[in-house]
Amino acid sequence: MSTKKEATRARLLVAARKLLEQRGFHGVSLEDIAEAAGVSRQAVYKSHFASKADLLLDLVRHVHVAENLDELTRPVFAAPTALTMLQETIGAIIRIETRLHDLALLLSTAALTDSGAAAAWNDRLRIKRGAVRSAVERVATEGRLHPAWTVDETVDIVAALLSVDTYHAIVVERGWQPEALIAKTWDVCQKSFVVEPPLGEAEPTTAPRIKPPRLEQGKSTRARPKRGDR
Repeated sequence: MSTKKEATRARLLVAARKLLEQRGFHGVSLEDIAEAAGVSRQAVYKSHFASKADLLLDLVRHVHVAENLDELTRPVFAAPTALTMLQETIGAIIRIETRLHDLALLLSTAALTDSGAAAAWNDRLRIKRGAVRSAVERVATEGRLHPAWTVDETVDIVAALLSVDTYHAIVVERGWQPEALIAKTWDVCQKSFVVEPPLGEAEPTTAPRIKPPRLEQGKSTRARPKRGDR
């Protein structure tokens, strides 16, 4: 892609995020975005996005890079123990939500009625849930998962605690600080899902090599998201 085309695409994505957060998904058309970015409608359709669904998918990827979200996930993959990994995963997800909440809320709502928004939103859910599963599976592997809980059950509950709806209810509506939500969520997880290691067994002190998931990997699904995961 040429430098000029990349610059035009970037302008379109910046304009799209601003307009979508201001007006909502159904209040913005590709024509509106083109006008705000100073690009002709024909150029948008011909060279950049065939539909608003395509733009949404690219917008999510663009925001991931623009907000440098990989920086927030690095402590997860350097964690020396399973419990540290789970704690860092909780922190990373909530801190990412803090940066992206307006866009996340918009997408999660639009996903209930629009297949393009659902594809973009499910792309995010897949990565978030995958991160939670990786941490919980490691907790189980290291013998720290409470026997009353399966991995799937634990992932379901933790994902719900880290959903956009939970964040909105606790941080936006109730006025909690994000760091307080991180601390309390971790406290709940420790008390509910974790057991002490077997007597005399030391925890690992080095992190296993884990490949961070990338937003660009995998295929998106256009299935409507489950509300409990939003």
